[in-house]
Amino acid sequence: MWAFPFRKSVIVASLALLLGASLVACSKLKDAAKEMQPGQAFLDSRIPAGLSPQYYPPEGFVWGAYRAGSLPEARYGVASPPINPKAQVLILADADYPAEVYFELMRHLIDEGYGVWLMEAPGQGGAGHYLLQNDSIFAPSYHDAQITARDFIRDIVKPSAQKHLFVIGTGYSAINALSLSTLLKDDSIKGFIGYDPYLGGPIGKGEAWHRDAPQPGYWGGIAQSWQMSNPDLRMRQKSDGWQKQTQKAYAELNGLHLPVMSLKAGAQVLVIAPKAGASARGLCSHLPRCRMEPTDGPQSLSQDILSFIKAQQPVHP
Repeated sequence: MWAFPFRKSVIVASLALLLGASLVACSKLKDAAKEMQPGQAFLDSRIPAGLSPQYYPPEGFVWGAYRAGSLPEARYGVASPPINPKAQVLILADADYPAEVYFELMRHLIDEGYGVWLMEAPGQGGAGHYLLQNDSIFAPSYHDAQITARDFIRDIVKPSAQKHLFVIGTGYSAINALSLSTLLKDDSIKGFIGYDPYLGGPIGKGEAWHRDAPQPGYWGGIAQSWQMSNPDLRMRQKSDGWQKQTQKAYAELNGLHLPVMSLKAGAQVLVIAPKAGASARGLCSHLPRCRMEPTDGPQSLSQDILSFIKAQQPVHP
């Protein structure tokens, strides 16, 4: 008479144990998948042997990772002066180089009393890769880099009336910085700078990294040193998809027809172009409160940036 209820209770208990074990196994699988999923940033770059100290990370510099929604992790770093920063600066790294090439620029800005953030967009440099991304720079949409920068500013940088922010992009990332000037309507963001921006046209795929073939230019030699010591930073070729998305980003920015606004109202925009040609002037003409300046190259970029920032900052007694 009691056999059936007894068997039933045993079956129920067994099912409960199996369900519990399945849930534990499922949780472990999810944790393992999270650890193994693509999209994690590289946060352990080693200083190359023989590198000049001027290219070292600034004192107190730390790496971090930031994920905007379901996108791969952006790679960012931050360092501040020993005093309360006068303002904050966010440098958006160019896809042509690992973010480490900007350490010298960071050091100059920090020496002048500014806190500096440095960020690589997903799919480039040491940032997280997309699913099935190979060893080429990749992005399924140019919006990804802009969304990541926008959310990073909101969630991590958190500019305020006491901590103004200036956003800087160079080369290809200059297009993202200048695009953000049309998207971000935060009064605590005081300025946007695009240095030597990409100005449309074909984008070369580039050559695969080789120890005997550094990229040309000032930052190319610095990049080569970091890439020699850090294989994770050797991504140099640009995928067809990334090229098309970058061309599309420029075309959209260059096609804007925004209303003319007061030169003194809102964030100021600066385009720094080594060769102030018609294309650069045309791009600037599409952006409210934009002006152009020539430059002597990357070596003088810190002074160009400091002059711009100081012009936007109130003078404290």
